[in-house]
Amino acid sequence: MEAAEQLTEFVRGFHLENPDASWSKLKEHFRLVSVELFKSGREGDVTQVWGGLHDSHSCSVGGSTRPVKSVARAPVSLSVIASAVTFEALSALYVADRGQDQKASTLKETTICHRVLGLALGELDMRTHSRADLVALRDRLSDGRMPSTVNKLLVKLSAVLAWSVENGHISKSYDKKLKLTKGTESSRKAFTQDQVGKLVAYSNTLPETSWKRWLLSLGAITGGRLNEISQLTVSDVQNLASGVTVIHINELGEGKSIKNKRSERLVPLTDGAYGFDLAAFLRYVEASKVSGSDSLAQIGYRPGGEWANQQAIPAALGESFGPGLTFHSMRHSLASLMQAKGVPTAYAQAVMGHSSGTITFDVYGSGVPIETIAEMLVELFVGGGQ
Repeated sequence: MEAAEQLTEFVRGFHLENPDASWSKLKEHFRLVSVELFKSGREGDVTQVWGGLHDSHSCSVGGSTRPVKSVARAPVSLSVIASAVTFEALSALYVADRGQDQKASTLKETTICHRVLGLALGELDMRTHSRADLVALRDRLSDGRMPSTVNKLLVKLSAVLAWSVENGHISKSYDKKLKLTKGTESSRKAFTQDQVGKLVAYSNTLPETSWKRWLLSLGAITGGRLNEISQLTVSDVQNLASGVTVIHINELGEGKSIKNKRSERLVPLTDGAYGFDLAAFLRYVEASKVSGSDSLAQIGYRPGGEWANQQAIPAALGESFGPGLTFHSMRHSLASLMQAKGVPTAYAQAVMGHSSGTITFDVYGSGVPIETIAEMLVELFVGGGQ
């Protein structure tokens, strides 16, 4: 809220200095200061960024010595502001307040989506929008776009509207159950449990010293994303005081990146899961340390993905291989298995580092002891869960 409050003060100061400014000029200034505020990344020292614009409105602004006009003498500009709270305006406030929580890549996507939504909604006053307005928006967005793309845009819309309601910018939102349901099926599929077993069995035929073996098997037993597994270092494999061995998925280190801050997590390694050999993997980690290599991977992220998707998975599955089965399918498989076995949502979130919107931990898994997660995975994989 501090960023949003600062932004409001900056716009108010501009209006007091320029009481006769047109709506287009006000809107352009609003856009510029909101972008600059986010880029500054500084909440406590805005003087250098804004050049004193945040000072009291009763004093001179920008060096001007003429009296500041009263609110009563600027009815036209204020009436325009009062009558139109567009999505574009809400987007700027939202990004100023929440943008710093997003990774650069996510923020870029958010900005693009907001631009599309802003153009589609135009000058619609979001304070008085109706369900019909949003249904009409969905129909316009659907013209020439895949249903999954439309739904992604609607998710971004909902985030801004929910934030706007929470912060008092609008009183109500009519976006519930707005997403499309037909034609949104993902081309990615989940492996059956038998197929996951075949993948790990195939990986076990590879040399213990080969990273390809561990890339495939770690994906199967942790549900980690391809890039998360590919960027693991020797220090990311940890043996906790409780005796549980985990991998630490994080972005600490040069070149490492995770999807968002909630993706950082500890995932236990389950010995015997689908035939996974923990002792052999730890020998591989130790050998990497001895060789002086910090990275566990012997090949890059893209070559590893191409090998897994184009060679290993088809070879391991044989006739049961089909379209849509990729490395990422192992993530879907683990999520599906946990759901089928009634694993509590909080536990599943701790493993996957992925939000379904049903829980609100600051860091997923922080509310669940890692030993509890380890016991759950042992029961899931070794205790008859497969």
